[in-house]
Amino acid sequence: MTPEQALARTRELLQAHQEQARETPAWRQLEDPHAAPQAVGAADHASAEAEARLRELHAGESRMRAIQGSVSTHDRRNQRKRDHR
Repeated sequence: MTPEQALARTRELLQAHQEQARETPAWRQLEDPHAAPQAVGAADHASAEAEARLRELHAGESRMRAIQGSVSTHDRRNQRKRDHR
């Protein structure tokens, strides 16, 4: 491979990488209910499915157990126990 071919290939890869970086990530499309769907026929199904998935995620996060203090408070408590031994 000549240096010119390597440079051309590098430019192609860079251009492909930049195009991919400009696209909306798949996980982001699930978050945005106003994102343009890929297929017209599947628009209602995809948006309903995405909305149901978002509601499920939100419900799971909102029902999480409360965190009883931060990690640093637990560490300080454990250190205090060790120091008193």
